[in-house]
Amino acid sequence: MNVKKIAFDNVSAFSNRDTTYQLKPHVFQDFYAYAPDEEGLKQAITDRSKYPVNRQVLHDEIMRQYADTKLTPIQEKNIAALKNENTYTAITAHQPALFGGPMYYIYKIISVINLAEQLTANTSSHIVPVFINGSEDHDFEEVNHFNLFGKSMAWDNHQGGPVGRYKVDGLKDIIDTITPILGSGPHAQKMVAILNDALAVAKDYNGFVFHFVNELFKDWGLIVVNMDSAVFKALFVPIMQAELLHQPSAEIIRTTQQKISELGYSEQAFARDINLFYMKDGLRERIVKENDTYTVNNTTITFTEEAIIDELLTHPDHFSPNVVMRPMYEEAVMPNIAYIGGGGELAYWLERKSQFEHFNVFFPCLIRRDSVLMVSKAQALTMAKLNIDIEDMFLHEDRLTDLYLNKNVAIDLTTDEEIKLIVSAFDLLRTKAYNADKTLEAFVDGEKNKTLKVVEQIEARIKRSLKKNEETSLNQLKSLKQKLFPNNGLQERTDNFMQYYNTMGDQLFEVLKKELNPLDKNFKIIIEE
Repeated sequence: MNVKKIAFDNVSAFSNRDTTYQLKPHVFQDFYAYAPDEEGLKQAITDRSKYPVNRQVLHDEIMRQYADTKLTPIQEKNIAALKNENTYTAITAHQPALFGGPMYYIYKIISVINLAEQLTANTSSHIVPVFINGSEDHDFEEVNHFNLFGKSMAWDNHQGGPVGRYKVDGLKDIIDTITPILGSGPHAQKMVAILNDALAVAKDYNGFVFHFVNELFKDWGLIVVNMDSAVFKALFVPIMQAELLHQPSAEIIRTTQQKISELGYSEQAFARDINLFYMKDGLRERIVKENDTYTVNNTTITFTEEAIIDELLTHPDHFSPNVVMRPMYEEAVMPNIAYIGGGGELAYWLERKSQFEHFNVFFPCLIRRDSVLMVSKAQALTMAKLNIDIEDMFLHEDRLTDLYLNKNVAIDLTTDEEIKLIVSAFDLLRTKAYNADKTLEAFVDGEKNKTLKVVEQIEARIKRSLKKNEETSLNQLKSLKQKLFPNNGLQERTDNFMQYYNTMGDQLFEVLKKELNPLDKNFKIIIEE
């Protein structure tokens, strides 16, 4: 594989905020606790000891979640190490996207594995990579589909409530649908077997995702954790109780959002007065306080203040943090020093620092995950044939077309020299006309503009003719652009990893494992040779 790197600010698909945090993080220094670099991470490790967590409860609950799963030696070592005060975690998290969803799901996980390994090697601490499956989300439409070879596959089985608690009815149909699409090759057969094995042991959708992700990354020591846990929620009860009784988060976050808006960036997550859901199977609805009564939105369920606190203490698993509280929940339970996420995720984390300080919860170092473009051998050969570099493919389609024509057509497409001659000639004419009659100056300028427009039209017609002559090659270029940048977006936001695993097998993960490094602030391009 050949690996190339380009700067984030050369990728137009990234937001300005995303690019700025990656390349000029000091712009946001008031909104993070540690610089997103090796020194910041080392300082986070030093400071984390001031924020103890219940390690025994953490260890025991993770062991319970893995009770029916055979641990690899490195997983056994990592879980056991969580009981030690000098062991910390590096976390990434994602909604339970169907069969891994878009490619960046995989990049996040490998980024956190590599970061944990680097920090373990370069510090005196042991860092455990953790993937949190965001199974409490209830927006099924965000996780029920994925794209494979340009086709959208969807799980049409809306059951309501937290998606992690969904029954797995219908998943077998999706596996059976993609099996002939993947074909009969050895890599395809292995992937289908992984999916079927995960389905066979899963009691719910959360269990399916757990077994699927664990099977892919267990040999690198990744620990998959389900936060939809009464044991973990019990550790978070004091903060949830404060949120219910005093509602401090909304005002704190709105103040931070106002400060960020002064830098020119919009708010990311709407902070409500109470940032908790009431959750049971088939139900996850906002808790709203009206006068002295707590109401579960869109239901007839109500509580007095005394009753809702009693419910919280008795059944903490009936309460679910929203996007505003979820980061703090993770950090209150895990001895975490770093969170790895995409640009959008980190944008809402940057709104949380003051909230964490208010609740005396450790605020981790925020590291931007790797972003990657995968280029197949066939695609690389097509680019070579068209005399186009991979860096050129990041251009807008119109500019890419012009570049192709400039590189591959003998005729000079530009009319810059001709325009200079015309402008020079009209400047001379304007001087002569002005000397004869001052009122003629405007007439000459008007004629010059008309002539320049004619030149533009001639240039456009030349390009149209050349495009027609090069139609076959330009169609190849357009098709290649669409495959590498689906709908003018990033490949990692659309394609599912299985279409690359189908030809590369485990080599796909091995290459990514070798090349990804979230502390390297570049966009990676991996080209098959």
